[in-house]
Amino acid sequence: MLITQETDYAIRIVDYLVQNKDLTNASEISEATIVPPRFAKNILQKLAGKGIIRSYKGVHGGYKLGKQPKEISLYDVLKATQGPIVLSRCLYDDSRCVCDLNVGCQYYEIFKQLSNEIEDKLCRIKFTTNLSILSNIEF
Repeated sequence: MLITQETDYAIRIVDYLVQNKDLTNASEISEATIVPPRFAKNILQKLAGKGIIRSYKGVHGGYKLGKQPKEISLYDVLKATQGPIVLSRCLYDDSRCVCDLNVGCQYYEIFKQLSNEIEDKLCRIKFTTNLSILSNIEF
């Protein structure tokens, strides 16, 4: 699994909006997070579509969080930009499994369990989490 650059940018954007409670326009967000404007606008639309942030139109419009930081997890942001976590193609498309489908995939359950564990851990990391204490979370 690889976190895409888009997800990295989305995490920066959400983190910025957590720190900055005011309504902020896309240009300011782009500049503050060092996310290219074109990517920032696309990511902001995706995050707004999932309710993570809110979009306000008009001359004085902009963006702000759509939920409390304690309600937003790293998984929420990752899922908004990349979709669900899957370690193997067979978890979302059986026809793409590399194993013989007549015999059954011996790795399916392992990949499913690992994917679920990663998802669970990412769900527990909220945007209010003090990241310095993450060393205490069992991974």
